[in-house]
Order: sequence, then C-alpha cells, then structure tokens
Amino acid sequence: GVSFSYGNEDVLRDVDLEIEPGEIVGLVGDSGAGKTTIARLLLSLIQPDRGRVVYFTRDGETERAGVAARRLVSYVPQGNTLLSGTIRSNLKMGAPDASDDALWRAIEAADATRFVRALPDGLDTAISERAGTLSEGQAQRIAIARALLRATPMLILDEVTSALDMETERRIIHNLRTYAANTTCLVITHRPSLLGLCGRCYRIVGNRVKAEDEMP
Repeated sequence: GVSFSYGNEDVLRDVDLEIEPGEIVGLVGDSGAGKTTIARLLLSLIQPDRGRVVYFTRDGETERAGVAARRLVSYVPQGNTLLSGTIRSNLKMGAPDASDDALWRAIEAADATRFVRALPDGLDTAISERAGTLSEGQAQRIAIARALLRATPMLILDEVTSALDMETERRIIHNLRTYAANTTCLVITHRPSLLGLCGRCYRIVGNRVKAEDEMP
C-alpha cells in the first residue's frame, strides 16, 4: 500500500510488492518510472507518504524499514562508486576481515577474475578516485563484488549492468544463484534480457507495480 510523491508529482501509488527470501526478482520500467525510488524506500533514504515498508526477520518478526534495517541490505547503484586506493581496499570496505580467498570468490561471482588477474599488481592495483584507471564496466563489477562480500540478507542491483555486454550480465546474474543462493536479490534494470534469469518480474506502469503475468 505504498504511495510516494516528489512535491506534487506522484511517483508511486498504492504499490504492493512482496519479495520472498532467496528470490531473484526483476523490476523494470521506463526512465523516471520510480525504480530507484523503490530502492530508496527499501533503504529508508525516503519515507512513503502512505503505506509501509517492512522486513521479516528469520524469527518471523517484522521490522519496519529504517536506519537500523539498512544493515540488512547491500545496494549497488548505477555508476562508479569506487574510492581512491586499491582494488583490495575497495573490496574490504564492507568486510574488513575478508581473506584473499573470500575476495577472489566474490570477484569470480562478479565475473571480474580475468581482468583483475591480468593487472600487474592484481588485488593491489592502485585506482584513482572514482576508479578512473578502470573502465566503467570493470568498476561496476568490483562494486558488485564488494557488495557480495558484505553477505547481507538482501542485495539491490540498480542498473549496475548498464556498462556491461549482455553475455557478461547474464553470467553475473547466473553466478548469484550459486554464490549468493540464500540472498534475496532485487535486480532493477531497463534490459528485458535479464528478466529470464529472475524468478519473478515486475514492471512499473502508471505509478503502479504490476507482475509481468498481469500485464495486458
């Protein structure tokens, strides 16, 4: 029952969306339809005008979305979010005690093994602010690996494969089924090619969210 508006502009109206534990769910819609708004609501960066966003714990209890609930979610936005340092330091931001084996497993899941191993200094390769020394697609894959290392119950990928070719994005989503089999994943995308890899798919149409099988 969530509704949200920016000023006088309705973005979402009476939205009902339920994501089960361990599901990979796709969310599509035109640019500006409200896909990232849903991510911001899940992260409690904004609050709904009406309705509520709720997480269910392993014990079956409910916890409303809020600052404390952000511990449950890893979020990878579109664009470059890496910081000046090394690939290793960026990966360990969310998991300071991660071993090299853990780093490489996450890198493999993000389909980044080949290019990281090809770098002269591997994990210790220095990158500039916003990773100017890496391509956009390479930076996105490192950001995905960093999020996976946090091992949160929920992962939100917000248009993160926009700089990747279709085959690479398919490998990443396929890898999530193995690497993060128990992680609930919301894949926000404008690419219909990804939807076949998701258990269920929703589309934002006219301020509302509809399951793909409900579309006319």
